[in-house]
Amino acid sequence: MSAGTTRHTIRIEDDLWDQAQAKAASEGTTVSERVRAGLREYVYGPEARHTIADSLVYLVPGAFEDLKGPASGTVQLPLHLDWGPDRVYDIGDDGSCSVLYQLTLQNSGSVDEMGGIINTGRLLALWPSMRLPGRCRHLWETAFPQLPHHRESREHPSWTTLSV
Repeated sequence: MSAGTTRHTIRIEDDLWDQAQAKAASEGTTVSERVRAGLREYVYGPEARHTIADSLVYLVPGAFEDLKGPASGTVQLPLHLDWGPDRVYDIGDDGSCSVLYQLTLQNSGSVDEMGGIINTGRLLALWPSMRLPGRCRHLWETAFPQLPHHRESREHPSWTTLSV
């Protein structure tokens, strides 16, 4: 507490205070700092947290018609999009094609590459069930209002939940 800060008093049960002091000490802080942080969050709202997903660049083609990928058959992703042992995806299988499109939408380095992999018709059919970071989904839905906004699944938890 700085010399110019007014001291305020609150009533707290002794047992709760002792437990709070022990926990704060184990975390390398003080009860006073935790109370101040809690009051700041209460008054100003939670701090904006920056995640890796916030830093990623998601490409979106200029026109929906630029997505001219195959409507059937298989696609082998280049190593920069999938470095697993089996990089071949079946366009006709919804699960396989969803993974293919999710990897491409999130990681593709060029709109041309994306356009050669993703097929407009298949994307429209799979869009509601695809698991994408919220910002990626928002960019695509803003650019292409013809994409269905009804979602069958939520975002993947790793994009929305912080690990402690």
